[in-house]
Amino acid sequence: MLFSSASSPRHWLTLTGVAAFLGLLGVWLLSPESRVGLALVRSSFDWSQGLLPEVPLQDSPVVIVYLDLNSYASEAQNPMAPWSRALHAQLVNRLTAAGAKAVVFDIIFDVASTNSEADRKFAAALRANGRVVLAGEINASDRATLQADGISTFAYSQPADLFREAAAAWGVAGMREDGDFVVRRYFAGFPAPAPPSLTAAAARLAGVPEARIANTHWLHYYGQPYRIPHLSYAAALQPDASNAAFFRDKIVFIGAGQMAGTFQERKDEFRSPLTYWGDRKLFMPAVEVQATQMLNLLRRDSLRRWPIRIEVMVQVLAAFIITGLLFSFRPLPAAGVAVGASGAVFGLAVLALRYDSTWYPWLLIVAVQIPGAFTGSVLWQSVQWYRQRRKFEAQRRVAEAKIREQAALIEKAQDAILVQDLEGRIVYANPSAERLYGWKAAELSGRTGLLPVGSAAARETALNTGEWFGELEQITREGRQLTVSSRCTLIRDETGAPRSLLFINTDVTEKKRLEREFYRAQRADSIGLLAAGMAHDLNNAFAPILMGLQLLQRQRQNPDTRRMLAVMESNTQRGAEMVRQVLLFSRGDANDRQVLALGRLLREVEQMIRQTFSKAINLAVLAPPDLWPVRGNATQIHQVLLNLCVNARDAMPDGGELTLAADNVELDGAEAGQIPQAVPGRYVMLLVADSGSGIPPELRSQIFEPFFTTKPAGHGTGLGLSTVARIVSQHAGFVQVKSEPGQGTTFEIYLPAATVAPEAGTTHVPSAASGRGQGELILVADDEQAVREMIVLTLEDQGYRVIAAANGAEAVAKFEAHAAAVRLALVDTDMPVMNGPQTVVALHAHNPHLPVVLMSGELTSEAGPQAADILAKPFPLEQLLTLVRRVLETH
Repeated sequence: MLFSSASSPRHWLTLTGVAAFLGLLGVWLLSPESRVGLALVRSSFDWSQGLLPEVPLQDSPVVIVYLDLNSYASEAQNPMAPWSRALHAQLVNRLTAAGAKAVVFDIIFDVASTNSEADRKFAAALRANGRVVLAGEINASDRATLQADGISTFAYSQPADLFREAAAAWGVAGMREDGDFVVRRYFAGFPAPAPPSLTAAAARLAGVPEARIANTHWLHYYGQPYRIPHLSYAAALQPDASNAAFFRDKIVFIGAGQMAGTFQERKDEFRSPLTYWGDRKLFMPAVEVQATQMLNLLRRDSLRRWPIRIEVMVQVLAAFIITGLLFSFRPLPAAGVAVGASGAVFGLAVLALRYDSTWYPWLLIVAVQIPGAFTGSVLWQSVQWYRQRRKFEAQRRVAEAKIREQAALIEKAQDAILVQDLEGRIVYANPSAERLYGWKAAELSGRTGLLPVGSAAARETALNTGEWFGELEQITREGRQLTVSSRCTLIRDETGAPRSLLFINTDVTEKKRLEREFYRAQRADSIGLLAAGMAHDLNNAFAPILMGLQLLQRQRQNPDTRRMLAVMESNTQRGAEMVRQVLLFSRGDANDRQVLALGRLLREVEQMIRQTFSKAINLAVLAPPDLWPVRGNATQIHQVLLNLCVNARDAMPDGGELTLAADNVELDGAEAGQIPQAVPGRYVMLLVADSGSGIPPELRSQIFEPFFTTKPAGHGTGLGLSTVARIVSQHAGFVQVKSEPGQGTTFEIYLPAATVAPEAGTTHVPSAASGRGQGELILVADDEQAVREMIVLTLEDQGYRVIAAANGAEAVAKFEAHAAAVRLALVDTDMPVMNGPQTVVALHAHNPHLPVVLMSGELTSEAGPQAADILAKPFPLEQLLTLVRRVLETH
């Protein structure tokens, strides 16, 4: 098991305690008093620098001139003495000529040199440039007073007056250096009137807004030392055109480069956060740190850190989330989850850095909270394992006692329970088996053939799949025939090898007799369900006959009369065919078994559905001509298809797709093992599929139970699918159901193929006083062409003008074209595309006062939505004309 199943109050109390401890620990690690926390916070910043994407600095607005050892040698300067100010003057003049935007000296000029002439040249060069920033420094000291010891005081060492007056500005070269020699935070200087920092003074000179010059920024390092474009001091003094282009419109920082020597001898350098202690480039020149700060201000990519209150909230929230997550898993998967959580925190840190320039001390979570939560989870799971072991031992003792009790209960069970070994010998029979079959347990023990406990197919299925369920015909010792509902389960030994078969048989002989009676009642109920739908089509068929006869009595022979006679003949044949189907269906004998051709039966069901179901349901029938024959009862198989089709219709109240199909199928052992109760063999598969609401997974196991239904009260008995299952089982077949909520349902019925062809001539039960008009314009909408034509001829013969439509949508369209002239609408209730009530609503949306007469083939007295009257089919000619005249006169 991957997940921990513990959910007791003790579990939640422990989880909350560990999470609270880790949250408080994370908060304490954020405080400056925690050395471990301080180291992790600093390491989070340092490692975050390596996570930032590399920034191209070829066109950097800041460049550096280094006073390196090679420059000392090239210009014959003593490394132990100050650099000649005459050379500084020469460099400033060269930068002025090159068009440098500003010059920043990270060199202290606090006293005059012994060469006054060189000092004057340097001051003149500063004044001529006009955009030079000089560096001062802070001298800190501790002193004692009467009230306290160790009071820190600061004194500023500013440039000499000669140079300070010639320069554009000056600033303190000091920076915020941490105890590990790394500069991580930007230093803009102390509050006024103290001088700004060297970088802040240069930023103001370069026009950087004051809002961006604050002490709240954190440095964004662009790489290891010497990443920012630079030249040596000696190279910068060379009269080279490329040097001029290098300095043009740039802010030039001038300062000392790395110096050789021991760690203690390094001067004016800081440790790089991007390097390790063994790296040769461990330290970064101070002037490069100053230049990095300036680049951050110019590029607006300095880093930020959340306020401490937000970091505290993150630490506490992370502690509870990670602890809750790790406590949900067993130790081994929890280790993987811990690694994944660390990766997630690392990924979030990368995203915050790259897209929000925000860094967070994420190592506090990765190095402390996640390991702490994992350790707590392992300890908790270990304690739980020990407790569970003791609990399981106690439960085992209780289970052994329960097994002994259950063994005694089996002896008293009402069902016949028998155990048969793999060779077919009965090794156990309970007292109920003795009462059911008449043999004593001693007579049955070790015997084969005396009592056929299960069929060969049942044994084979149970051996292959582990279980079989079905019905068996058996004979008692006295010769009485029994029908038993049998469940066979494969019993395995400790190694998992098959050992025996357990049969639990229930006598259902009387129940089967009642089922046969129920099938007769079910057929009558099915006919009742279909009667309402058939009434509409039957009445549509007889309506034009009745009207045509009445017209023929009024008219002489003419071409219209011949056309009416043809319509009458067609509809008379149609009505006779429907009556024949209902009669054949009602005469079906449930006990009759014969060889059947299912293709013909499907066509009969198709005809019944097309005549009775709503036209909003699109029916598709697929059946190959070479279907294998099956042996069965035509009435029962017809009932199976009809029950499934009625369920499909009810699942699609607004219409949809209904598919009937049949095909030949051969199942091998592997395929049969995937279908409940299936055995290998040759079958004809009947498929009924709909696009309706589907069956929820939690209800699929109950749909074949008697009286189980999801329909509202009064809309279903709950016996339809149980009837299907019983009939299919009696035919030695099985059912497979496939359904997903909202995606429809498919029933696959597998019936064994017969070994002989169907007999010729085999029949199957089939699926079930007026005035003349004055030229008024009347709209007639009916999908039955015969009814529509007869109404049109009748009305036109009486002096009315008529426009006809074959469905509701066509009726609305034609009404829109003649809205001002139409006086009355005759609308059929059941039409495709748009039914009668929907058509009335659409017509009244255009003209609320339009009188409408609904024509219905069903026996009803309801006039429908806003209809003037109802006209029941078939109707006499005089009734139609009288109603039309009355409605027109009334309105």
